[in-house]
Amino acid sequence: MRILFLGDLEFDYVSDPLYIGLSRILGEDQVVDYPYKPLYHDPKAKNWFMAQRPGRRYAREDILDLLRSRYFDVVCLASFRQACLDECRQLYDKVSFPAMVFIDGADDLRIRHEVVRQYHPAIYFKRDYIWKLSNPIRDLGALAWVFRGNRVLYNRTLPLPVSIILDAIPDLNGVDKAIDVSYTGRASHPRRAKAVEILSHMPDVRFSGGVYASPGDRRYKLVASPIKRLLTKVLDNRDASKSDQDKKQSPEKYYREIAESKIAISLQGGGWTPSPRYYEIPALGTMLLSDPPETVIPNGFVNRQHAVYCRADLSDLKTLVRYYLQEDAEREAIAREGQLHLLKHHTCERRAEYFVDVCRRFL
Repeated sequence: MRILFLGDLEFDYVSDPLYIGLSRILGEDQVVDYPYKPLYHDPKAKNWFMAQRPGRRYAREDILDLLRSRYFDVVCLASFRQACLDECRQLYDKVSFPAMVFIDGADDLRIRHEVVRQYHPAIYFKRDYIWKLSNPIRDLGALAWVFRGNRVLYNRTLPLPVSIILDAIPDLNGVDKAIDVSYTGRASHPRRAKAVEILSHMPDVRFSGGVYASPGDRRYKLVASPIKRLLTKVLDNRDASKSDQDKKQSPEKYYREIAESKIAISLQGGGWTPSPRYYEIPALGTMLLSDPPETVIPNGFVNRQHAVYCRADLSDLKTLVRYYLQEDAEREAIAREGQLHLLKHHTCERRAEYFVDVCRRFL
């Protein structure tokens, strides 16, 4: 399968790891990214949670020639952002396309009908996918309002969650589990700061972490004032405003904190889909304790088998932490099974295989 991977220069938690996975399972010559994205190829542009692949710069005329010669089997519109849509229009107006698929990686529940009208994608992949969760009334409402009665679009809209690039995570196997429970996250939801308040006030529990934000962060402005007072730690691990040296130091610190924890917490933020941390925790061999995902995740973690889910209001967080700190064998079994399940289903390569399988079934 030859794929034209149409994107933009912005980082995308869904499309960017997917590109790495597709390039690895199909071959870099089978997946052409356009416009050329330095993040994928140039060492100076690499960030710490991405890998890179060999790549080539293509001019617009080169891509048009490849489309005219029917070189590609699929055009993947890999971004919902305007720069990507504008470039797609430049190509689409000049030459016929093969089958198209659209990746909507926005952390919202909106269906972009303007994209559907323009390009008629055969598959609509959605990051925040909340439908078909055994709630027929909500699904009927969604079909009528969100999908505007378009049953074909509804049936061809499928979940595509975040995945992780395993080799971007350091190998920390064998480190001592000196931390009982840890949580580090951006202050994008009051629930996150509430979790830190609960965990940091548990006597005889070794807690590490905190929530972080800066007053200039748009997400910080969404947090109520009482919650802002709970921001216990300003961390630099994913803050683009920090110095290069800070960036180099922070990933190791971030991952080591997870690896040294018996339990690590992941909580949803402003969107509906779990963040990469949700997958990083089991990848590092630590038991994941999370609020239940609100979106469909194909081959998701099973509660108390691959991860442990607390109530969304965190009312049982203390109880679960204390229980799993006491039950070493049960906790370690969940951590082990979670890691195996992640390797089987949620790395960038496995997400790419899912993507290709869906394309072959629908196209």
